[in-house]
Amino acid sequence: MQNVNTLTILVMGKGGVGKSSTINSLIGEQVVRVTAFQSEGLRPVMASRSWAGFTLNVIDTPGLVEAGYVNHQALQLIKGFLLNKTIDVLLYVDRLDAYRVDDLDKQIIRAITNSFGKEIWRKSLLVLTHAQLCPPDGLSYDVFSSKRSEGVLKAIRIGARIRKKDFDVCILFQVIYVEHMLDCLNKIDKLVCPHKAFNQNIVCR
Repeated sequence: MQNVNTLTILVMGKGGVGKSSTINSLIGEQVVRVTAFQSEGLRPVMASRSWAGFTLNVIDTPGLVEAGYVNHQALQLIKGFLLNKTIDVLLYVDRLDAYRVDDLDKQIIRAITNSFGKEIWRKSLLVLTHAQLCPPDGLSYDVFSSKRSEGVLKAIRIGARIRKKDFDVCILFQVIYVEHMLDCLNKIDKLVCPHKAFNQNIVCR
């Protein structure tokens, strides 16, 4: 993606994992409403901002789970919304503190693959939110975050039907750890998420 003046980012994942907050942080202002205890929007929404001839488009999407099952209607709405649009990057968002990958996670990944083709994953970044957690069982932050990200990446590789050797060399399969509350400190007043700031609202690695 050299010498481009437009970047379009698609953000997908389950409801409540922090998709909208991540989008607000990327844009640097509240372009998507984030309200506790209320359901997400029912349709995709694109926020666009331009700076010095460069345009950033970020697409927020409905949660991919409804009543404990994959929300295939949401996937169809997203697919229709993306007609005549070129997606440069997929941000697949989940929570760092979810601890494990379950069958529903695997079903979501397969459903995304079936709807958009496995090539969508070759444009993807894994975003793990709520990165301020204290790891369980005495694990260090780095060990826990690595195990969690490896579990999700393995599920993506299998669900996307990508060979391991191809998956390992794909440069976009990276993990971003995100914390939107930068004042989260541990007992000795250090940031719990020990990584550098991407911008003033988002922490990543």
